[in-house]
Amino acid sequence: MRLLFLVFLLFFSVFKSQKCYDLKTVLKVEPTELYKPHLLAAQNFGVNILESTKAVDKYIAKGKFVKVKKKSRGYRLQTLEYSRPYLVKKARTTLENMGNKFATETKSFFVVSSVTRTLEDQCRLRKVNSNASLGISSHNYGAAFDISYVRFDHKLKVNTKLEKELEKILEYYKNLGRIFYVKEKQQSCYHVTVRKY
Repeated sequence: MRLLFLVFLLFFSVFKSQKCYDLKTVLKVEPTELYKPHLLAAQNFGVNILESTKAVDKYIAKGKFVKVKKKSRGYRLQTLEYSRPYLVKKARTTLENMGNKFATETKSFFVVSSVTRTLEDQCRLRKVNSNASLGISSHNYGAAFDISYVRFDHKLKVNTKLEKELEKILEYYKNLGRIFYVKEKQQSCYHVTVRKY
């Protein structure tokens, strides 16, 4: 019985230590033309691709990543299962400014559904979401977040008025040269990558 237990522990430790991605394969995936500016913008913050929790912890310790508040004026952070509540400073500031502008314009708040992801997180997400990128995402550099366009004021329903107001704010920040964004229809969110302005 003891031998069986030791074999199980050995198998589990080997299995657990296996990466669910191959970095060489991940790096070979060519981003779409629409997404290339997002990646280049994210890479400009001087953060290496985040493979694991250890990498995130390193940037937190260096002060490069800052915590995103769960609740702030104009936005709320949903419970995160596949990402971590940290961003590079400029991304967090941009999110907070966008939230303030949204609250001023609408007296409501939007919901942030995803923040920084490691390649390990991306792998876990891919098991439940086939749209999760096989390649690199700007989330993997701590410079991106997703905003739901079907959740406002913690209500899960379409609100075309608030969605249009959110899109106006995204367009405003895009025109200032501060963000890139893309509407992800299958995930019902705007993927926002902050630029180094």
